[in-house]
Amino acid sequence: MLTRIFLMCCAMALAQPVMAAQESGNTHLIEMEGAKLESGQLAYRMVSHKIRNSSGSVQDITDRYSSEPTIPGPTIIMTEGDVAEITLKHAIKDASDPVSLHVHGVHFPIESDGTMKVFNHLADQAAFPGKSYTYKWTAAPGTAGTWPYHDHAFGDPMLGAEDKGLYGTLIVNPKSGKVAALIDGQMKQVDIKDIKREFVLWMHETTFWGMELNHLANRQIPLWTNPTLGAREGELVRFHVVGIGTAFHTFHLHGHRWLQPGTSHVVDTVNISPIAREVFVLKAGEGVGTGEWHYHCHVLQHMQSGMMGGFRVVK
Repeated sequence: MLTRIFLMCCAMALAQPVMAAQESGNTHLIEMEGAKLESGQLAYRMVSHKIRNSSGSVQDITDRYSSEPTIPGPTIIMTEGDVAEITLKHAIKDASDPVSLHVHGVHFPIESDGTMKVFNHLADQAAFPGKSYTYKWTAAPGTAGTWPYHDHAFGDPMLGAEDKGLYGTLIVNPKSGKVAALIDGQMKQVDIKDIKREFVLWMHETTFWGMELNHLANRQIPLWTNPTLGAREGELVRFHVVGIGTAFHTFHLHGHRWLQPGTSHVVDTVNISPIAREVFVLKAGEGVGTGEWHYHCHVLQHMQSGMMGGFRVVK
């Protein structure tokens, strides 16, 4: 009896944060699809994104996204306490393989794992031609961070098609609304609402794939491969550097330094392994002014293959 009571108490304790998150945060009602680009690569597209707050009011933010499929896929932004219900549709021409969504970092029931029955021993958790699939994600307290999502069903042996372009980014902002940063040479807590632009850079084999989140225009701008990034001098900018594929990288940005997450270390070069992330805020042009600052992978063979871009800081 004591064992049963103990287990019941543990279950209640584990359930409470998720229940609290569902009651206090927003609900993201999202529709996405897996599609094929003219290049033959696969990509995710945002069909619809609406946000329902705790009072029941609904805001439609679909126009913030590209109307076309993109690599990386749409960047979904949540706050600790939010939940997302994501319905995925199959729109990959001339393909019958299922497509799915598997996310890292946040909480979800086993039915939302995004894998096939051969792996999860439960059911196929993917969209098929003519048959969609709905996933539920909970950004519970403690899940703040930048997380990858990707396909886990397409192809043989149903391990997923990240290498073909089926991956994207989930950003969970902390409930406090603040993040640590190195600003004017000092470690500070900055308000997320003061960040003007965010750059999501995926390091895939020998190529950067980018997405800009422009908060001044409330738009997500696909940057595609090895892009030139841009900001005005003095703007607060947040970078999200993510690894995907099988290669190991070293990310380096010229002219700027940042606070390595969770530490007091000031760096300008970091190692990025597959699915590893480096997220940091900096002040564009701090200490160096305007100019075109180089960023690249410091692995020689990757640089020689063109894995580089520019960070242009203007007045």
